[in-house]
Amino acid sequence: MAKSKKISLKATATHELESSFEEFIRFSKAKNLSSSTIRNYQREFKHFHQWYDGDLQDISGNTVLAYTEHLQDKVTPSGQDISTASVNTALRVLRVVLNYWNEQGYIKPIKVKLQRANETIKDTYTDAEISKLLKKPDIKKVSFPVYRTWVIVNFLIGTGCRLGTLVAVRIGDIDFENELIRYAHTKNKKGQFVPLSRQLGQVLQEYLRHRGGESDDLLFPSETNTKLLTTSIAHDIAKYNRERGVLKTSCHLFRHTFVKNWILQGGDPLRLQKVLGHSTLAMTQHYSNLYGTDLKHNFEDFNLLSRLKADKIKFGKVSGGAK
Repeated sequence: MAKSKKISLKATATHELESSFEEFIRFSKAKNLSSSTIRNYQREFKHFHQWYDGDLQDISGNTVLAYTEHLQDKVTPSGQDISTASVNTALRVLRVVLNYWNEQGYIKPIKVKLQRANETIKDTYTDAEISKLLKKPDIKKVSFPVYRTWVIVNFLIGTGCRLGTLVAVRIGDIDFENELIRYAHTKNKKGQFVPLSRQLGQVLQEYLRHRGGESDDLLFPSETNTKLLTTSIAHDIAKYNRERGVLKTSCHLFRHTFVKNWILQGGDPLRLQKVLGHSTLAMTQHYSNLYGTDLKHNFEDFNLLSRLKADKIKFGKVSGGAK
């Protein structure tokens, strides 16, 4: 009689963890979550799987605590401590996975606590940097990709949209007559209309005279007339910025810059929520609280003491010196 093979406990546990996670991924895809969200789940869970080699049912609050400590002890490739934001990103993914497994009855409820972080004003492009980036290139001398990048920069600054939304915009989504832009692809999977400023409208009309195309064509296609990758745009903008002496190269900074300008100019948070495509006011209010701490903005214009002194000087009520 042949001897049966002995299966190690670790091998069984590893298979169980992997298959249960794949089940979670299938569930997430069935919910029609974006491909970027799915990739984020897979990337972050891979780190947890490499660290944890126990049984699925043995995952507990102590496991999460130990993994949190493990994340806090990690360093980046450049030798810097991992940021609190990165730790929380990993914990958020783990929390979603654990909640799903709990709902399926695989594990007991586990509370995943995020790390407290000192919120700071997010970096944005300065007015001087924006002026450099918006300086129009000579269309007759630059390549079409460079001109396209300039138009994309205008689009991002003028709308505050995400790259994933931008690459899906089609020519027919631009309603020049009613000054509206239709977003068919958004993070929350809901269609959306946002205002089209006259300045951006003029930029796009000139761009389309060079670009050509039909209503169903993508507004910003690749050189092979396919959908541009967000990574390609990020690479092009990074190169574009550096060539103009702007060291900041993040595409998402355009969104933060749009938000900060809106808030500091006294824009309505409810309208900002609609423009940004936030499902609730919570994230928009977070931005408002964040950039509302920039107290130096126009401080002299609103400061009572400064204004009263300026009025006295203007009307000659303050002499040149004491008598």
